[in-house]
Amino acid sequence: MLTLGIRYLTGCVGASDVADRLHVEWPPHPARVFMALAAAHFQTGEDQGERAALKWLESLTAPNIHASTHIERTCVTYYVPVNDKVGPSAAPIQSAAGLTRLRQPRTFARAWLEDDTVYLAWPDVQPQNYFNALEDLCDKVTRIGHSASLVQMWASQVTPGKPVNWFPDETCATEHLRVTGPGLLQYLERQFNETEVKEFFELREDASDGLDKKRQKAAKVVLTDKLHNQTPVRLRPAISLSHGYTTRHAEPEPNASGTVFDPRLLGFALGRVDGPYRHLDLAATLQLTGRFREALLKQLGTDIPEVLSGHHGAAPSEHPHVAFLPLPFVGHAHAHGGILGVALATPRGIDINDRQRLLQGLAAIRREGLRLGALGRWNMDSPDVNNSTMTLRDRVWTAAPAGARQWATVTPYVYDRHAKAKNKAAYERELADAIQKSWQRVRQSEDVSVEVVITPVSAHIGAPASHQFPRLTRKDGSECRHTHAILTFDRLVVGPILLGAGRFRGYGLCRPLEAEE
Repeated sequence: MLTLGIRYLTGCVGASDVADRLHVEWPPHPARVFMALAAAHFQTGEDQGERAALKWLESLTAPNIHASTHIERTCVTYYVPVNDKVGPSAAPIQSAAGLTRLRQPRTFARAWLEDDTVYLAWPDVQPQNYFNALEDLCDKVTRIGHSASLVQMWASQVTPGKPVNWFPDETCATEHLRVTGPGLLQYLERQFNETEVKEFFELREDASDGLDKKRQKAAKVVLTDKLHNQTPVRLRPAISLSHGYTTRHAEPEPNASGTVFDPRLLGFALGRVDGPYRHLDLAATLQLTGRFREALLKQLGTDIPEVLSGHHGAAPSEHPHVAFLPLPFVGHAHAHGGILGVALATPRGIDINDRQRLLQGLAAIRREGLRLGALGRWNMDSPDVNNSTMTLRDRVWTAAPAGARQWATVTPYVYDRHAKAKNKAAYERELADAIQKSWQRVRQSEDVSVEVVITPVSAHIGAPASHQFPRLTRKDGSECRHTHAILTFDRLVVGPILLGAGRFRGYGLCRPLEAEE
């Protein structure tokens, strides 16, 4: 048993959510706690026993958490003075002639806590030889988050004195918290860049020392040629590895089948920065997913794994890979069919390194915004689980964990092969058979069968008819036909269900009929 206790000494927490700096990060993410421990290690001599304990700690699974409710303070913008500079400005310093000081906008998210103590617990872990080093590290931690977020921290090998209320659970997750992973300590060292920064200041001191001309000249050469007279950069860590958490014990998973896609979607809310439309219309799906894929490949650079690129060499991949899909407002009496978000579906069992690379690419896109040509630029924000909009929640599109039997397309199914029958009834039977075969390509279990009804309009309110969607174009310039459909399975199925030739580009997206908002 390993427990890390954290007491917020002021009864408040000051730590901005990395996805929305106007709100507080709560409960404290395990990765943030680890970074506080790592900072204490770096600043106090880098004891090798502490380093070994941190490398062991970063490899542990996501912990259970006890954290009370919090009440957020209104976040306002302050204008904070930064470093002095020479030159004219609207903000001169009265006590220093010729110096000016700019003021930059800053926000400080804070919240009051109902209970000032938080626990992170690993019930099945035995720290053994690492415990004493962890105790020493905890004693050195003075803050978690902002410098005003003062804490007292300790380690113990007993069960927390308060009940756990946040449980790691990807299936029923209501929040995703940043967690640790192997290699995190080395990554933090690279970002902190202590060696180069220390070398720079030592060289600059030598370069200003006129007593030793030889050393002064050598220092100036290194400063100019190697460091270009610029202070080495220290970068803020950007941790993308996350784990789903729920605030209740997960119920046993029903006997529901799934697809080759993981039910844990990587979803984002779309917010307009500039452009002609308040919401993107669902008919713009191909333009949205196409530009999103281009932006991701650009961020991933070269040597992109097949599971992320969708290509094996120059040929399309024959294995499941990342799929891009819209999250439209449909299935409600007042649904308008506008796209409120975008998501990625990853294959089950994706390699952790590939997933980490994917998350890093997504983080880069979020920083720059998603550019959609004539449709403008859009921010990709984390969905607010407390928002009344259900559209952005995984379970709306996956029916996880219970599953659903009746599903219907929101975007049309693109024909894998063209039906050739002349008679209408035979044509629809041939097309239904093609959809059944498309289901066989993505199903997880072979004993799940499906009945298909072909329809030109979607069964979901707000989704456009199939003829209103642009057709998918082949490489030779010809167009693929498409249609809507209703699917009834012989047992419960967990999504996402993506069918047809356009399933990796947002077409053929299904949603349960049994879970209408």
